[in-house]
Amino acid sequence: MQGCFRDRVLDFIYPARCPVCDDVLPAGMHGICAGCHTYIQYIREPRCMRCGKPLEEDEEFCGDCRDNSRSFEAGRALFVYDGIMQESMARFKYSSRREYGAVYAEELYRHYGSWVKQTGAGMLVPVPVHPARYRRRGYNQAEILARHFGKLSGLPVGTEMIARIKDTRPQKELSAGERKRNLAGAFSVGRQVRELNQIPECVIIMDDIYTTGSTMEACSAVLKETGIRRIYFLCVCIGQGN
Repeated sequence: MQGCFRDRVLDFIYPARCPVCDDVLPAGMHGICAGCHTYIQYIREPRCMRCGKPLEEDEEFCGDCRDNSRSFEAGRALFVYDGIMQESMARFKYSSRREYGAVYAEELYRHYGSWVKQTGAGMLVPVPVHPARYRRRGYNQAEILARHFGKLSGLPVGTEMIARIKDTRPQKELSAGERKRNLAGAFSVGRQVRELNQIPECVIIMDDIYTTGSTMEACSAVLKETGIRRIYFLCVCIGQGN
């Protein structure tokens, strides 16, 4: 009884919000509201066999994956990165809506929990942020996602497998070519690699958004240097294929 009363009080003081529209949910509710479920775009087939971007035509790979080599095996994402989800991801990343991470991790696990098991991954690796940016923001949204997903999947989270050593410009401001140059030398092998008794053969990188794949490729290339053989990724949102 005391626990139920405490939960009701917390719901009143800190009401849950839909992570898509940010509206307050009725007491006791959690997740994406019914209204948003009618217009958010979950990723469907056909999609790129490598990065998972939705494709307009029944092709094997999107233009980015045809034109660029990939250090990762494959990836999956929940939603098309359209205007609605751009606003949601901006609040999650820049406006301290950390609670979104739990909902999106649950959705990722519901849709891709079985896929994750099939990969044989032994660890989740969140894309790191630069220490200066972490101090300004106070958190890393990718780490929040990974920690919630780790609780659901039972996988450990390697927060220091990769280090971000260059405080890059925001990728959203740049063209595809500029993104690659912006990320050159941005990541290095993290100190956790030296502390592990055994490097996992397979890991899953987690992030909030995948667009051209420049960030995911940069992180994957660094992880390959450690001896990790297979790398997959999970993201909340992904851009349209071409």
